[in-house]
Amino acid sequence: MKNELRGLGKVFAFTFERQVKSRGYLAGTILFALLCFLLPAGIMAAVEYFGGDSGSAAETVAVSPVKNVYVIDETEDTADWSLLTQAGSEVFGGISYTTCDTLEEAETQAAQEEESLILLLTEPQSGAAGESQNGSSAGTQSGYEMRLLLPEHTSLTESDADDLNAFLQANFQIILLQKSGIDPAAAAELLMPTATEVTTVGDEALSATETALENMRDILGMLLPYLNIMILYFLVLFYGQGVANNVIMEKTSKLMDTFLVTVKPTAMVFGKVLAVTAASVLQFVIVAACLIGGFAAGSALVRMIHPDSDMLLLLFFDSLGEFQGLLTVPGILLAIVMMVSGFFLYCSLSAIGGSAAGKPEDLSSTNVAFTMVLIVSFLAALYAGGIGGGSFAKWLDFVPFTSILVTPSRIMLGEVSLGMGFVSLILVLIVSVLCLLLAGKVYRMMALYKGNPPTPAKLLEMLKEK
Repeated sequence: MKNELRGLGKVFAFTFERQVKSRGYLAGTILFALLCFLLPAGIMAAVEYFGGDSGSAAETVAVSPVKNVYVIDETEDTADWSLLTQAGSEVFGGISYTTCDTLEEAETQAAQEEESLILLLTEPQSGAAGESQNGSSAGTQSGYEMRLLLPEHTSLTESDADDLNAFLQANFQIILLQKSGIDPAAAAELLMPTATEVTTVGDEALSATETALENMRDILGMLLPYLNIMILYFLVLFYGQGVANNVIMEKTSKLMDTFLVTVKPTAMVFGKVLAVTAASVLQFVIVAACLIGGFAAGSALVRMIHPDSDMLLLLFFDSLGEFQGLLTVPGILLAIVMMVSGFFLYCSLSAIGGSAAGKPEDLSSTNVAFTMVLIVSFLAALYAGGIGGGSFAKWLDFVPFTSILVTPSRIMLGEVSLGMGFVSLILVLIVSVLCLLLAGKVYRMMALYKGNPPTPAKLLEMLKEK
């Protein structure tokens, strides 16, 4: 085995340097890093600067234009209508209620003010009462008929009267309690809202903090697997094909015979895959760091524009501190290493397709297994309950192609111990090394092969014969 890996370091150094110094790599890294830094910072600052005033204006309560209501109560029992100002409404809390003996008295007083309405409360009569000739909003509450009348020369509209009418009907129970003879203080207690809370009684009862952490654990249990799969799919989509292209580079440039004289096929495949994986992870880390920095800079700019801003993103970032009791640093680090090893595993699979191909055009057919494994693994994890919470099949943590999809999130949430996570990581690395050894054998076997690339079944038959 040691002889098979002779020259691995040189291949790794040469490939890694060639990757990171290429114009496409440097330009792509700089461009994506700048975009990921500037876009979040610029968008957050622009939204707060241009939309902050409108957002604060939207929060301002639109107070009713009605200033005075003159009440004519023709029922048997009277009530203090001014208690409606204590109903807790910011829209209608500033209205003054004045009791009048007759409609003529109310009309005389209302005529002196343009922002007044007349409220007429009567016992129900036979036949439904419609709107009065000068325009009114009418409603019937518990056997009483309530009508709002618009005085002449008023500046109010029927829409203003309708809004107040809806408020009066919703709070008419305050007036009814007074008419029933209940003390106003006791009536206020009867109308006081009651807050209820469902808790578990017994030794296993959870505190408020434990309940909050449990709820956050459920949310993260649904989100983290999808985030893990999204990142892994992003890495495979952008960099997986580059691994195969690097493996067949010497075949297309006619330098394969020269390389195989000094470097073993296994060492060359190992070195190339490790170098491309390292360069890809380095680029991804730089871009991700700039993205985080962009959101941090955007948050700072928003705070500078409006220190008391209630932007949803800022509220979300402020709530991240609550996850300290849920996530641990060792668990996060092991999960990250697990995700990198998953990317390395798929790069190893891609190396097999690159070794079997004779030219770049053949990669579409030789990498069928590469894409099928990714799809089948996702469907298996989804079917077995590893994605989205619920019942979970334990074998998902020990099958390398599914563990890299679900185990990192379970490690971060503490659902898998660090020891079991380490075992899962070792299994992934073992399978990755076996794939690279197989890729080296395929590369050696296909060195002098001419013609269309063989099918997977034919490839296995050729390996057995060899």
